[in-house]
Amino acid sequence: MTDCCAAANCDYQPGNSTPLFSFPLDPERCKQWLNNCCRPDLASEPPEQLHTLYRLCAKHFEPSVISHQSASSCVLREDAVPTIFDFTMAVNNQSACNRKRARDPSEEEPTSVKKTKENRTGEVTEGTREVSGENSATPELQKDNETQEDVASSKAKETLKVYFKEILALTGFSINGANADEPIGGARGQQALNRICVEKIDKKEILQFSEDLMREEIQNSLRLARFFSILLQDVTSIEEKEQIPVFIRSVTIDGFPQKHLIGFLPCDLDAENLFYMLLSELRNKWGLRMEHCRGLTYLVTGSVCQKMRDLTCRILQEFPQVVLSPSDPYAFNIWIIRCMPVPSIQSVADTVEEVASLLRRTPELWKRLEGKIQMTYGHVKGEADRIKAAVSENWEYNTDAFQTMLDILEPFLNCINEMISKVDEDTAEQMAKLKPILKNFNFIITLVVLKNTLCCVSILNSSLRGIISISSTLQYTISNALKLVSKYQQELAIFHRKWFSDAVGRAKKLGVEVTKPEVNQGDTSETPLEDFYRETLSRPILLYLVAEVKRVFSTEMVRILRWLALVPSYMADHNFSIRRDKVADANLNNLARPDTFYEELGCWEVKWRHASKRRILPTTVFATLKIPDIGFYPNVQSLLRVLGTVPCVNAEADVYGQYHMVLERCHSYLKATPEDQRKCSMAYVYVNQDVHFSVEQMVESYVQKHPDILQLLQIVSRLSSSRVL
Repeated sequence: MTDCCAAANCDYQPGNSTPLFSFPLDPERCKQWLNNCCRPDLASEPPEQLHTLYRLCAKHFEPSVISHQSASSCVLREDAVPTIFDFTMAVNNQSACNRKRARDPSEEEPTSVKKTKENRTGEVTEGTREVSGENSATPELQKDNETQEDVASSKAKETLKVYFKEILALTGFSINGANADEPIGGARGQQALNRICVEKIDKKEILQFSEDLMREEIQNSLRLARFFSILLQDVTSIEEKEQIPVFIRSVTIDGFPQKHLIGFLPCDLDAENLFYMLLSELRNKWGLRMEHCRGLTYLVTGSVCQKMRDLTCRILQEFPQVVLSPSDPYAFNIWIIRCMPVPSIQSVADTVEEVASLLRRTPELWKRLEGKIQMTYGHVKGEADRIKAAVSENWEYNTDAFQTMLDILEPFLNCINEMISKVDEDTAEQMAKLKPILKNFNFIITLVVLKNTLCCVSILNSSLRGIISISSTLQYTISNALKLVSKYQQELAIFHRKWFSDAVGRAKKLGVEVTKPEVNQGDTSETPLEDFYRETLSRPILLYLVAEVKRVFSTEMVRILRWLALVPSYMADHNFSIRRDKVADANLNNLARPDTFYEELGCWEVKWRHASKRRILPTTVFATLKIPDIGFYPNVQSLLRVLGTVPCVNAEADVYGQYHMVLERCHSYLKATPEDQRKCSMAYVYVNQDVHFSVEQMVESYVQKHPDILQLLQIVSRLSSSRVL
């Protein structure tokens, strides 16, 4: 969160256009950076903390090690080391380094304050005192003596600045397993901070100040972005009640996707009240207008599914320009069924994700499973290798997740039987709970039905991921998917008979009894089991798929995805030509200058239609937004920015990977913090920690509200200076 250069004697000023680069996480390179920039006082700091708190500006690096991604962003080479430094100041290098130890090493001050610190700092070495004596007769020092009150105020604010940074840093470190109540300047090797800060300043108030400044920065960014999408995540317990995290996705002026946590919605409200609360939060707290909202996605499971479905229907009805889309990381067909408001379906999906999580957490179980897969499928050429490849990272989110679960079901149960006595207590308990769920006929037939019905709509996954080659055939792909689902509905008796027979065969092989679900055990009707599952499972799933495909692939969604054809590589490869009828359906609210739309598209077509085949052309929405002259095509830029906000279009991470880290930080906070200790403000500050704000502004706001704290620190500063003199 620092916004200054950590190099000794660097004259970098906050707000400068020169980029800053974080210290590397590699211990050896981090040590080399410290040595080169004359900061031995930071040698005791761990690389993770240096990476979080300290940075060097670009003028300390050779131009050859800096790669410019665009006119306003750049990144260092992986092996870059700072080599350009100028330590020729009025004092020698040693005193400069010693001076840095006495204050926050990452911040610069006015020259007069620096010279005063040189003479009055409380923890100086004997060599620094000698330098002070040599300079005592200079006019600069006389001038500093005349402004002693200003110096004391600057020192007090510097102390506050360091303390605020420490509190914010501990907010992040506590997530990684550190004790949030650890004394400042304790075992971490942090600087010893003024006891007045520790005793008089409320940590909660510091978090509130940082939250307000973060919100202001995010508001400015969203104001520049204009278009945005809403992402509603799964229900979590925070501040002792069930709440829904709300994220906003937009595109920066540099063409990078960005995501921010903006708050939480309580689950105890009905859909209508949730609708009005969401609109109120967006408008009053964030200054956002729903007229600029272009996308909506949700990932809510369990009992809140129906309420979230009603909420999204209300939003889509009130704001027809908003499109509903899948939510990362799920494939389209898995996302559809994951949000189906049927408890038995949700239970099966939860179990699949639990199995995947257990395999990732237990390497020995995964190795044993590989051997069992080879034994079970080794007699079929290539089958064992196919299944092993399918059980890759995050396989539970892929289009064939239920097929993969069926393939590994028998080998996985065999692994449980063999390993349940060889693993730790928690893992053994989880295995024991999973075994009866997996050896249940209802679970098996649900997997079989889902595998066969979801394949009808899996072909739509590529279209909703922003793959440009699909855009021209999008309408055809939707039509084919609906025709396939319709065929299954018309001939359901035949298809379901095959699915039921497959499920029965798998159950008998595993020694599972073929019965009705437990909730229907009391049903004494004469309905055959095959007919029962056809009417309660297969038919409802097919009806649901038809309704969801039509709901997601609305007219507005098709209209937005059609503009993927504006990506240069597609235009060059497909001899793209602007058709008047397709242009006419562009939503004018998406355009920057509607009156010049046709002429601009004609120029864009000429620019790329005959582009050189030897030239590497942009292949994605975000790469196109980074073209240097994209500003000359404001309408094209506006359409691509709308595409970039839609949640289903693949987001390219920026040079720091911040977009994809936002959800990870949210999950880390929830996982590492006990439920009774979770706070909305703490989650907000931690998840949005990549939002840079001015600590100086935070200090100024605080001292305006608490001038008494500043006065106490000034008194301590003057007393400290008197002792030194």
